[in-house]
Amino acid sequence: MLDYKEAAAIDNNVIQEDIIPITVLAESKPIIVINRTNAIVFSNQAAQISFGLNNISNISQLQADINFAKILSDFFASSYSNINININVKNFSESTSGEYNAGIERIEIDNTQYLLIVFHRTEKEIILEDRINSIHAAIEFASIPLMTIDSKGKISFLSHSMEEILGFGIEELYEKFFCVPLESFLSKADLLTAERAFFLKQSWVKIISLKDKGILRFKELRLTPFLNPNADSNAFMLIAHDITDYIQKNLIVKESENKLKSIINNIRDPLFIIKRKNDKLFFETGNNSFFRVFNLEKSGIINTDIRSIFTEGILKKIVKNSEILLNESLPTFEFKEKFNLVHYSCKITLMDISTEDESYVMISFNNITDQQNYQTKMKTAYEKEVQLNKLKTSFIENMSHEIRTPFNAISGYADILEDSIKAGDYQNVSELISLVKDVMSRVSHLFDHIIDMSEIESGEVTFDYVYLNCNQVLKSVDNKLKNTAKLKNIELLTELSEEEIMIKTDWVKLEKIIYAITENAIKYTLLGKVVLRSFIFNNFAYITVTDTGEGMNQEDIKYLLEPFSHEDDVYSKKSQGAGLGLAIASKLTKMMGGLFEIVSRKQTGTKITLIFPLVKIGY
Repeated sequence: MLDYKEAAAIDNNVIQEDIIPITVLAESKPIIVINRTNAIVFSNQAAQISFGLNNISNISQLQADINFAKILSDFFASSYSNINININVKNFSESTSGEYNAGIERIEIDNTQYLLIVFHRTEKEIILEDRINSIHAAIEFASIPLMTIDSKGKISFLSHSMEEILGFGIEELYEKFFCVPLESFLSKADLLTAERAFFLKQSWVKIISLKDKGILRFKELRLTPFLNPNADSNAFMLIAHDITDYIQKNLIVKESENKLKSIINNIRDPLFIIKRKNDKLFFETGNNSFFRVFNLEKSGIINTDIRSIFTEGILKKIVKNSEILLNESLPTFEFKEKFNLVHYSCKITLMDISTEDESYVMISFNNITDQQNYQTKMKTAYEKEVQLNKLKTSFIENMSHEIRTPFNAISGYADILEDSIKAGDYQNVSELISLVKDVMSRVSHLFDHIIDMSEIESGEVTFDYVYLNCNQVLKSVDNKLKNTAKLKNIELLTELSEEEIMIKTDWVKLEKIIYAITENAIKYTLLGKVVLRSFIFNNFAYITVTDTGEGMNQEDIKYLLEPFSHEDDVYSKKSQGAGLGLAIASKLTKMMGGLFEIVSRKQTGTKITLIFPLVKIGY
C-alpha cells in the first residue's frame, strides 16, 4: 500500500493513457477540440449541426451568453485538468439557441496541449447540477466543514469553512491527496491510519484540537465512504464536526466525577453504589476502601449485574435487602453483619438522583467493631460480676457452714468428754479425742486453702523449682490417699510410665495440686475407682486423674475453676467443701507453666489432665 505522500506525489505526474481516436466518440454529443489560440482543430458532426460551424474557425466566433473564449483562455493558463460550465449557444444556421453543460478537459496530443469540449444537453444533468449547486449552497450557508474525495483519494471539493480550518483554498488543494492538508493536525501514525481506512473503504474518526482566534476548539474528523451514483467506485467525504461544547461539558462532568470520587475515596469506611435498570442491579462505583476490604477488582464488576457476583455472605445479603428497599420504596434499610472478624452496621439508602427508568442505591459500611467489642466486654464483665457475687455469697454460706460445723462438733465432743471423764469411761475419751483431731485437721485444711488462694490472688506466691521425676509425686499422693479411698470402698490405682518423666516444677506445690485433684475425685466417686496415670507424648509430660464419679456437664466446668466456686454447685449437695481446691490447683498449674484440662460427662466420670514440658537433664 502506498503511504499518503507517495499517493500525493503521483498527483504531480501526468499519467499517459491510451489516446482514444476522436472519430470513435459518440456522435450524439457535440464535441470540439481547440488549441491555445482558441482555433477549432476538430469538431464532430453533432457540433457542426448544433452550432453551424461551417463558417467558424475560432471558438471566439461562437455566439454564447458568456465570454466563452475568455474562459477557455483562462482555463489554458490555469492548472486545472477539467471544468464544467453552463452555456447558452446560438446555432448560426438555424438561428436557434440551446442550454448546454460544457465539459472542458485538457488533453495532450504529440506533446501539444488542446482543450476537449463536450457539450451535454440532458435535463437530468441539468437537474443534477442544480441539486449539487443547492447542496453546495446549503453546506456553505450552514458552515459545514466538508471535503469530498474521489475514488483515488484526491480532493474534489472543499467548503469554505473547511478551507478556514485547513488554511488552504480549493485552488491549492484540488486534486491533491486528502492526507496532505492534514499533516499539521495529525501524527504520522494517524495519517497512515487514515490512509489505511481509505484504501480499505472503511470509516475513520479522529479528534483534533486547534486554536480559532485564540480560543481552543475541538473538531471530530470523520471520514465516511459513500457510493458515487455516477461511477462504479466509492467516494469519500471528510467532515469536521465542532465538538468543543461537548468536550467542555464532558470535561466539567469528568471534573465533577473526579471530585466525587476523591470525596468518596477519602471516606474511611467501605461504600459503593448500585444502579437498577430493567430489573437488573448494576455495580455503578465504589471507593477504594470497599474494593480493598472485599478483595475485588474494579474492572471485574463495574457495570456488571451484581446478582451474578455477590453470591455469598454479607454481599449476598446486601443484594437481597437492596431489592427489598427498591421494591417497597423504602428510604433506608439498616442491618448489622460481621465480615472477616469486623463488625459492620450496613445502611442502604435510596438516592435522590433516581428516575422512573433508573434507581440508585448507596450502601455504606460503618465499622462498629470497637463498639461491639466494648459492649461484649461490658456484658461479659457484668455477667462475671453477677457470677462473682453469686460465688462470694455461696462462699460465705459454705465458709459459715464449714467453720460452724466443726466447732459445733467440738462443742458436742467436749460435752461428751466431760461426761465420759466423770463416768471414768477412758476408752470413749480416747475415741473422742481422735474425732476432735480429725475435725481440727479439716479446719486447718480449710484455712490452708484460704491462705493459698489469698497468695495467688495477690500475686505473692513464690516457687522453689527443681528437676524431678513426676512419678515420685504420684507415688507419694497414692500412699497418702490409699486409706481414704479404702474407707469409701473406692479402688485407687496408679499407672506410671516405665521411663522417668523429668519436669521442672515446684515439688511441694505439684504434690499439693495432684493431692487436691485426687482427693476431690475420691470425694465425688460413690462407686468404682480413681486412676492416677503418667505418660510421655510429643515431648510433654502428661499426668491424669480419672474417676468414675457422677461427672458434670462440660459447660459447667468453667464455673468449677472460678474462685469461691463450690463443687457441689456442679455435682450435688451430698458432700461439703469450701470450693477452693480445684481453683487453686488450676491456677498453680498455669503459674508453673503447665496446662490444666478437664473433660467430664454426666453419669460417666471426670478426667483431669496436667501437661508440662519434658526436660532432659544435662542438656
